Amino acid sequence: WQSVVFLVALAGLFAYTGGLKTVARINIFQMILLIVVSLLLTVLGIHKVGGLGSLVQQTPDDFWSLIRPASDADYPWYAIALGYPVAAIAFFCTDQAMVQSVLGAKNLEQGQLGVNFLAWLKILSLPLFILTGVLCYVLFPDLDDPSLAYMTMVTNLFPTGLNGLVIVVLIAVLVGTIGSSLNSLSTVFTMDIYLKRINSSASSKQLTSIGRMTIIIGCIAAVLMAIAIDNIRGLNLFDVFQSILGFIAPPLSAVFLLAVLWKRTNKLAVNVLLTFGAILSLGVGACYLWVFPSEQFDFWPHYLMLSFYLFVFLTFLGIVISLTFKKSEYELAHQNQAMIKGEAPSQKVRYAWGILFVVMLVLYIVFK
Repeated sequence: WQSVVFLVALAGLFAYTGGLKTVARINIFQMILLIVVSLLLTVLGIHKVGGLGSLVQQTPDDFWSLIRPASDADYPWYAIALGYPVAAIAFFCTDQAMVQSVLGAKNLEQGQLGVNFLAWLKILSLPLFILTGVLCYVLFPDLDDPSLAYMTMVTNLFPTGLNGLVIVVLIAVLVGTIGSSLNSLSTVFTMDIYLKRINSSASSKQLTSIGRMTIIIGCIAAVLMAIAIDNIRGLNLFDVFQSILGFIAPPLSAVFLLAVLWKRTNKLAVNVLLTFGAILSLGVGACYLWVFPSEQFDFWPHYLMLSFYLFVFLTFLGIVISLTFKKSEYELAHQNQAMIKGEAPSQKVRYAWGILFVVMLVLYIVFK
């Protein structure tokens, strides 16, 4: 926990003093370092194994399959196909750290290309991180804790001097991620709650002070959450974070899709989904992870399917509320303000997304 406190304090310091621009610079720095270090680690691992051909021969066939059978206990295809999009919509379309970064682009085209570039970086996770885990399986078959795979590879494959660089890279990644979240928390509370609901005449100095206080409180909450997450048993680190995101996502995804795709969605439905939906989803998540942990109680479905069930229920609830209760006079008078006629994507953006679609399709065909 001492390390958690140190990292959160460091990230909070950057967000406290620098704001979005500092966080963005940290993210660029850590992204470049992480890609370089991970690529070097992958190359060293492949060399030690004896090449890609030797690696394939020493691993089970299902290690090279993105689409797992329905009988797979860890990641059945239907759970990925139904549950993962719920979390993806919430993260990429509603997460303030993501939205704020995109809205910080100079123009619409740069924002669209930035999201496209992010998708390419996500594809890089296959050779940089997934392949590293497969290499660790071959090189260190007796490793008991899969969460230690990355650092095991680092300490055994890198020369002594480079270990320090890796630690710097990992600290930069954590600081950048935590800093982005703290900055987003500060922005949402200061601008959407304090300024609009508490003190509409607040000066810039007051807003800055409130924003910094929010960051401090966020740091304390982050430490407490990290300690709570550390007490989760029965799931590896990847599944822990995916399951937590899966339980946060359903109300956010339901509200986003209803509001964007269905004009009849009203304010009451949105408020109910964001309040009752959040309580329900987080309550189910707490039962799954802590109260009746899935490790001990086998009646639970896969956590991604739980996320999907919650999403379907909340979407249905939002539709029923919107059909039952009419929009208020205020909503009817101001609903056209939300209608934005954006410019069509440029040819550069269309080409970028077209190429990305083809590459993704090829990857799923090759690693089916």
